[in-house]
Amino acid sequence: MIAHVDLDFVKYGAASVGERRYIIVTHKTTGRSREFDNRTQFYGRGKNKDGGWLGELNSTRDSPFTFDEFEIEDRQEVTEPVQNILHSAKLMVEGNIKASGASSFHTYIGKGESFRRELSTLLEYKGNRTDLVAPLLLNDVMEYLTKKFKPEVVTGIEVDDAVTIATYNKPDHFIIGADKDFRGAGTRFFDVNSPEEGIIDCTGFGELWDTGKKISGRGRLFKYWQALSNDVSDNYKANCFSDKKWADKSAYKALVNCQNDKEAWQAMVDSFKLLYPEPKIVTGWRGEEVMIDWQYVMQEMMNMCHMHRWKDDYINVGKVIESLGLNT
Repeated sequence: MIAHVDLDFVKYGAASVGERRYIIVTHKTTGRSREFDNRTQFYGRGKNKDGGWLGELNSTRDSPFTFDEFEIEDRQEVTEPVQNILHSAKLMVEGNIKASGASSFHTYIGKGESFRRELSTLLEYKGNRTDLVAPLLLNDVMEYLTKKFKPEVVTGIEVDDAVTIATYNKPDHFIIGADKDFRGAGTRFFDVNSPEEGIIDCTGFGELWDTGKKISGRGRLFKYWQALSNDVSDNYKANCFSDKKWADKSAYKALVNCQNDKEAWQAMVDSFKLLYPEPKIVTGWRGEEVMIDWQYVMQEMMNMCHMHRWKDDYINVGKVIESLGLNT
């Protein structure tokens, strides 16, 4: 078995281990500052940002502070010698290859933006990562991985697409990575976060299951669940402009009993029509007005979650609906 290794999760994971991150919060009026481990510790998890330490402080005051009265500064400091971090990166790659049982391997590392950002019109693809600060040692780790493993540098598409293209329809090739997207990519996948599963066969229609903590699965059905659910990491969600509550479990319930592609696609159509019963005009992430309906949103969600199996492998939702003879 030949492994195709996604090095992107390694470069970020290893580089992050060697540093401490924290924030400095300053009250704009008084200039007083305080250190916190993260934003959640400062203002909690709620949308109103009035929990955490700030909420506790305000409970003792007659005139509570608002979140806007404070300025937040991200801070980082390296806590490990760079040699230790590079060694950890090496062990991550070699350890996962050994655990997978691969006889040989190829590696890939990404550079630049994905085409999915340009395709996205409703929510910016990975736009929720714009405030994330890159690890201080990221360039050092990337340079080391490039010299050590001589990976293929992927541009334009994502590494996820590159390794999918390299392994699709090749039973003796598989992906080593950490991204759940591979479960719906139609190939074989060694999930470094679940090594006990071995090399997972993600070809075919597949299945879904509820672990109690999250929804998981494999095959095309898992991809359909992604399109109908929401991805907090890549920043797309089926109900992004719907008035209805909808989440992972909602999509799971709609799809879990489907036995084939026609049933699954019909379930997706019915669900998107439930979320968007009438066309509407919304403001997309670029600030432009967009006329949407259920099929528009369904197409965008499929664009975001579908891993390309060959060059320019796009799924046309309208054509699939027509070919399957679905009720719309």
